[in-house]
Amino acid sequence: MGRIDWELGRRLYLRGESPLDVSKALDCDKSTVCRRVNRDGWQRAGEALQSVASGGVSLRNDGADDGDGVEVLAQSVKERLQRDVSASVGALESIAPADLPLHQLATRERVAGDVTKRAAALFSIGEQEQPVVNIAVLSQLPDRVE
Repeated sequence: MGRIDWELGRRLYLRGESPLDVSKALDCDKSTVCRRVNRDGWQRAGEALQSVASGGVSLRNDGADDGDGVEVLAQSVKERLQRDVSASVGALESIAPADLPLHQLATRERVAGDVTKRAAALFSIGEQEQPVVNIAVLSQLPDRVE
């Protein structure tokens, strides 16, 4: 057995490959991969989000990979959200509004609005800084300039 490419193994594992599949790709034992997963704290997107949601763990590893794990996690989450938005839009497009009773049409429009918000946040659509004017500042300005 030669030198094991643990970076490749980590990327495969974070993409969702099983420890057995990772061990086959790295030509090592499954137990060796499992020990490495536990030792280095490799977390898949779903596991990381679950532990963050429960208040357990931060998204960062212990500096073992200079932040690349967070980038892989972020990319995985973004891809899942993209698929979710795409599936939601596909489902909405398959329903003809003219065929729906009024209460179901209202539900469809509410879902469409929620999907629009999610897509806007995910793809940074319409992300522009809005000018903000403080009312207290305005009250200090003169009524007119002479």
